[in-house]
Order: sequence, then structure tokens, then C-alpha cells
Amino acid sequence: MRNILSLARWVPFIIISVASLWASARTTEGYRDPVFDWDISWPAIANALTKMPHISSMVLIFLLAALAVGLGRLWLAALLTFAVAIGWEVVQMPTIGNNPRLADLAPDLVGIGIAWVIVALGAMLWRRLRPAR
Repeated sequence: MRNILSLARWVPFIIISVASLWASARTTEGYRDPVFDWDISWPAIANALTKMPHISSMVLIFLLAALAVGLGRLWLAALLTFAVAIGWEVVQMPTIGNNPRLADLAPDLVGIGIAWVIVALGAMLWRRLRPAR
């Protein structure tokens, strides 16, 4: 039973991650040869940081990854979440209408950082405020 519960913790993370990759790859305009914008200049990063859907999606995916791996391995949750972010850019490469850019990883990292702080502070408060056994 314990193994089933351990496996069940991964299901939300996997489903949401795959669904987000599928949504990133969708296009109504067709496909092209893969293109990637390697621009990592400050203006490109500043423009990318205005993308709130990237940040909020990363927060959600990180929370699900933290649920999957446990509070003791938040670094692994961050790594898995960042892998999803890289996947978004990769699957957008051949789609017309999407512009995969290296700078788009900046808001993803911000979202991961915000979520990491939220989870770490929540865990710390939980440990402090729960009754002693």
C-alpha cells in the first residue's frame, strides 16, 4: 500500500507536466523548421519577465513536483520543474506562432524560486506550529 501511495504522489505532477508540454506544442498556424532564439540580453530577459503565465505555471508545477519528491528534496523538485520549462521551449521550436527563446527561462526560474521559498517557509512553519508528539 505504501508503494501505491508513493507512486500516486507523482500522478498530478506527470499529468500537469505532460499537459503543459502538449499545450506548448499546439499551434493553429502549422509547423516550420525548428528555430530557437539564443538572445540572453538584458532587454530580452526584461521582456520575458513580463510573462506572468510562465511564472504562475512554474509555481504550480513546482508545488506538484514537491508533492511528488517530498519536502526533503526540494532541489529535485526544482530540477524537475526546470526540465519542464526547457521542454516548453524545445516543443515550441517547430511551431509557427510560438517563439522559443533562451530568455524565456528567466521567468521560469523566478517562478521556481518563488515556489521554493513558499514551500520551504510553509514547511518550516508547519514544523514549528504543529503540536509536539
